[in-house]
Amino acid sequence: MNRLAITPITKHGKSFIAQIVLDENRDYLDFQIYEDENDTLMNRIYIARVESIVKGIHAAFVRITGDMKCYLPLEDCVNPYYTRKQSQKEELCVGDELLVQVVRDAVKSKEPVVTTKLTLQGKCSVLTTENHALSVSRKITGEKRTALSAWLSDRIASQWPENGRGFGMILRTAAGELPMDEIQEDVISLVYTLEKIKEKSLHLSAFSMVYQDPPSYISRIKSLRLEDCDKILTDSEEIFHQLTSQLPTNREKCELYRDDVISLKRLYKVDTTLEELLKQRVWLKSGSNIIVEQLETLTFIDVNSAKNQSARQDTILQVNMEAAREVARQLRLRNISGMIIVDFINMKSKEEELALIECLKGELRKDTVPCHFVDITKLGLVEITRKKVYRSLKELIG
Repeated sequence: MNRLAITPITKHGKSFIAQIVLDENRDYLDFQIYEDENDTLMNRIYIARVESIVKGIHAAFVRITGDMKCYLPLEDCVNPYYTRKQSQKEELCVGDELLVQVVRDAVKSKEPVVTTKLTLQGKCSVLTTENHALSVSRKITGEKRTALSAWLSDRIASQWPENGRGFGMILRTAAGELPMDEIQEDVISLVYTLEKIKEKSLHLSAFSMVYQDPPSYISRIKSLRLEDCDKILTDSEEIFHQLTSQLPTNREKCELYRDDVISLKRLYKVDTTLEELLKQRVWLKSGSNIIVEQLETLTFIDVNSAKNQSARQDTILQVNMEAAREVARQLRLRNISGMIIVDFINMKSKEEELALIECLKGELRKDTVPCHFVDITKLGLVEITRKKVYRSLKELIG
């Protein structure tokens, strides 16, 4: 059985929370670092006031607090919910007040980025105001898909008709493994949360925060398959209380770790693992290695035979297969997102190239964050995309 551990850590004088998932051999399956919730604006919803509209860059600048200005791309101004409209014009105007959600924290001199496309995430469902569609993940098939589609039509579409609904709902792949009552509870909870946000915003002034996600580590845990986990350990009383209150159905798995001899961080080698994940070079068991070069908008990963000097073609395929498994693992552990280019060792056979791609696709499917193989170029470079859900390890600490 897997084991999950959550512990506060300090790095470069800043406080973080480390969350790890280990398999039965205590090998890392997942590793996430979270900032103090006061240090990030991600996913918060505010009543913003439009300060200026710059058509040349097709964007608006809106203020969400007295001293915080944000960048709003006009293409992201979809189905806006106004709490105060300055004019009768449908388009965005200076002085308008509306709900926005932060989708990117400030980076150096760049302002935070916001959108009017509000998104609320549950355990197995996602609510969005971008459109009014009701959909089920294509990975859910058979009778379960039929039952979920019917329920969405019967309950959601009938109670909240499309022309007045104001939101869409997506049932994610995780819904395929959950009982219907748990799925329904998750969906209805998101709908009522949106209704409360809108109702609350009508009684508040501009620059008010109307919604904040639960702690990020709680949201992450809710997205995991906890039936595969035998224990959820933490050495923090505050985190323990959050776990037991936010995870009522898994309360019996939560345990407050107490040991005066060896700390939780030392038991699971948190500090050592963190240092390894901040290095560019990752050694493989075969003696080969991969080099991870993480840039602002692109990550390049180079596979090298290094100490493994065998020239046999079957060895090259084995090294590439080993590297593919480690590449997928490093993307998860380092929380790398965006466009990723991987330069594997050249292979002469088309069949071996296809075998490598299938291996890589299988490893990427293990990721709980959407991660996809895109293509392999004429130069043999593999293209991967991974959705940005949270800041990478390098952005946070590196």
